[in-house]
Amino acid sequence: MLNNTLKTKSIKEINKNPCRITLNGKRHYTTPLASGPAPSVTTIISETASEQNKKKLEMWSKANPGVKEKAAERGTAVHYGMEQYLKGDKEPKIPEEYDNYWSGMPPILDQFSEVLWAESPILDEYKFTVGSDDIARVWGCDDEGRSWAGAPDIIGVANNKVTLADLKTSVKPYSRKWPSHLEKGSKEWRDLLGGYMKFKKCCKQLAAYEIAIEQTLGLKVQQAAILVSTPERTQIFKISKNYLNCFKKDWYKIVKEYYKQIEDLDEHNSNLI
Repeated sequence: MLNNTLKTKSIKEINKNPCRITLNGKRHYTTPLASGPAPSVTTIISETASEQNKKKLEMWSKANPGVKEKAAERGTAVHYGMEQYLKGDKEPKIPEEYDNYWSGMPPILDQFSEVLWAESPILDEYKFTVGSDDIARVWGCDDEGRSWAGAPDIIGVANNKVTLADLKTSVKPYSRKWPSHLEKGSKEWRDLLGGYMKFKKCCKQLAAYEIAIEQTLGLKVQQAAILVSTPERTQIFKISKNYLNCFKKDWYKIVKEYYKQIEDLDEHNSNLI
């Protein structure tokens, strides 16, 4: 947990500057940790993906120019609506082209009886996490001091439990289960397989945020949820504390692998000099 000295001194000085920065072309966040700026959760996950998956993503992007950018635009619009809605604006301005992504979201967001964080902290006691760029982040590290940071979407109270939620927009639905009941290679199988892989990836993100939230805010998450906005429907995947705990070991392994890659690259570069 962040001690009071860091809250009132180090972090105050750090927050005079933007907290979201780019290092070596990758997203990082400033932190008061001894290691300094930390790679974002999404940076760590993307950099530790298999070479096969990286190549597939690169090929898909080349074959579908502009789709990735359009998805980012859509995600930004729906996230903005979520933030404004949870902070009191019950009729946020959403571009008409994204109405079908937004329409199912308010009833789900209404399940939060109290909101502690919506893209940024609502409670004053957590506002030490906001930098000069008005972006908030939480940070964590493992026992070896390997750090990470990120910006959770929602922390609130639902069903009397402190709940961490992540919002995703997707053209196709997510899936909690491997599509073993479908014919392998069929379009429906491929769609659900993609949704399953996205679901597992998001669970790892949530595990990373949960650890960071406890270390940064001193707040214990009791359950999690993945909210998926699609053109057809809005999905809710409830994640129990026990299920989320299963992904913590995965997350620590990913962090270790990421830093091993950095070390190997530094060693390679030093040998070239």
